[in-house]
Amino acid sequence: MRHLFVLAALLCVGLYCGETNAFALGVNSLRCAAPASKRPVGPLMCAATAQDAQLRTVVVTDMDETLISRKSTGYIIAFLVRYRAFLRLAVSLPLAAFLIPISKVSRSLAVRIMYWLAFRGIRVDKAQAIAATFLSERYVRDLQDPAASALLSADEAIVITASPTFMAAPWLGRFFKVPASNVRGAELESRNGRFTGRTAAIPIGETKADILRAFDLRGARTVGYGDHPTDVPFLRACDRGVLVHEIDEMPDGIEMERARRFEQMEKLAAQPEPAAS
Repeated sequence: MRHLFVLAALLCVGLYCGETNAFALGVNSLRCAAPASKRPVGPLMCAATAQDAQLRTVVVTDMDETLISRKSTGYIIAFLVRYRAFLRLAVSLPLAAFLIPISKVSRSLAVRIMYWLAFRGIRVDKAQAIAATFLSERYVRDLQDPAASALLSADEAIVITASPTFMAAPWLGRFFKVPASNVRGAELESRNGRFTGRTAAIPIGETKADILRAFDLRGARTVGYGDHPTDVPFLRACDRGVLVHEIDEMPDGIEMERARRFEQMEKLAAQPEPAAS
C-alpha cells in the first residue's frame, strides 16, 4: 500500500501547481529606406533600426502550459504507466489531500514531494530511455503557439521549466535543436543508478529569473513566454515578456497573447527518430 498515494497526488498537485516554463517571436528584417512618395526616415531612425535588426533573438520559455498545452502532471503519470509502476500510482491517492494545501503555501515544496513520490527508486537509465522515445512523441504533439513558432524562428532558445530535466531535454533537443545546456529543469539526484527522490532546485519564481541572468546574453534581444504569475520575474528580466494565459492581475510591461494551436505540429512530429549511436 505504500504506493497508493501518487495518482491523486500527481493529479491534484497538477491542478494547483501548473507549470510555469517562454519563447519569443523572431526579429523580422526592418527596412530603413522609404520610397520618394513616402515620408522620409531620418538617419538616426535608420541607424537604430539597422542595429535592432542585427541583434540575435533569444527566446526564453517555460514549458508546461506555455510551450505545450498540458500540465506536467499528466506526463509524469504517463511516464509511470510506461514504467509499469502501477502500485506507485495507486499509493498516491490518499496523499492528495495533504499536497493540495501545501501547494497553496509553497508550490516548490509541493513539487518536491510529488517528485519524491513519483521517482524515488526509479532506474535512471530506464527513465531516460522512456523520456527520449515515448515521452518525446507525446510532447511534440502537444505544442501550442505563440511559443512554438517563436522557438522555431529564434537564433537561440532557452527553456526554463519545473519539469525534470531528464524529461524535458530529449524532446527539445530532438525537435527544436535546443542544446542540453540551455534546458534548465528540476535536477533529480541519483545514487547507484537510481533516483533518490531528492531534487536539487526547482525552477519556480525568482529562481527562473536567476537562472536566466546567469546566461551571457549581451548583444541579444530576449523575448520570454510564460503562463503563470510565478513566471513574471523571468519575463520582466527579458526585453519583451509575454503571458499566454490571463492572470488575475496583469503586471505592467508584460504583454498578453492567448495560447492557440500550433499549426505545424504534425510536420514537426513527422521528423524521423535519430539513429541510436
